[in-house]
Amino acid sequence: MAGTESSSRRCGTGFTIIELMVVIAIIALLVSILLPSLSRAREISRRTVCLTNLRGIGQGMYIYTQDGERFPARAGSSAVGSMTIFDPNHRTAPGGASTLGTPSPTVDLWLLMRETTIVPKQFICPSTTDQPDSAQEPTAYYDFTTAANLSYAYHYQHSTVLDPIGPGSHSQFPVLADANPYIKGGVTSFVFYDRVGPGRGNSVNHTKREVSNVWFVDGHAVTVRDPAVGLAGKPDPNWRRAIAQDNIYSAHLRNQAVDPGSFRPKATECLLGDRSDACLVP
Repeated sequence: MAGTESSSRRCGTGFTIIELMVVIAIIALLVSILLPSLSRAREISRRTVCLTNLRGIGQGMYIYTQDGERFPARAGSSAVGSMTIFDPNHRTAPGGASTLGTPSPTVDLWLLMRETTIVPKQFICPSTTDQPDSAQEPTAYYDFTTAANLSYAYHYQHSTVLDPIGPGSHSQFPVLADANPYIKGGVTSFVFYDRVGPGRGNSVNHTKREVSNVWFVDGHAVTVRDPAVGLAGKPDPNWRRAIAQDNIYSAHLRNQAVDPGSFRPKATECLLGDRSDACLVP
């Protein structure tokens, strides 16, 4: 009888129930330790894919310029910095924004799919829940359907203070980046306080807003931990940084210090101060 009782407490493999529970507990502990590392590794991999996307779009920019000698800009200049993004009318109107007369950075980016080999999937950051635009034939349209079909921001090309061939020729001028946190990202706090907060003013594309990916006019792309990577200029005495560099996600007034993070652009307006101002939207 004792032998029968002992065997009833053992599994078919020879383990007692207690031993099996200990093994399961150890496995659960190891999984709980490894999961954050695996999640971190996946996120780093996604950031790399995102950076590759930006490089590819940037190459499309240069292919586009071979014909017109300027980066994509469908409509003309706007002295007041007005714009319209993800406008249903822009998507189907012949000529897009140029026909309707309102500048649109999203229409500008769509030009790359009309004129080059860029495909909808390249406009999606894998760290986001965004999905590629469903258009089977990009040349039939002029804009993205919704904000969920575009993960990246583009420099506003329609200011009268810019050089006639697009962004400034300085090699460090930012042209593309992860989406603007204050327009597509939905961040509502003041830029200054957002910059000194845990997100450091970065795009919301990546986990905990740790970084933003940026592509520059000279063709290089980098992952940065602070969006103040534009051109340097006169420091703002109210900002804690000794050397001011333009914040790519906000705008500054003309003849003022280079913006380290003050004015949040609107979905309908992006006021640029001068040639050093790189306001990336949406």
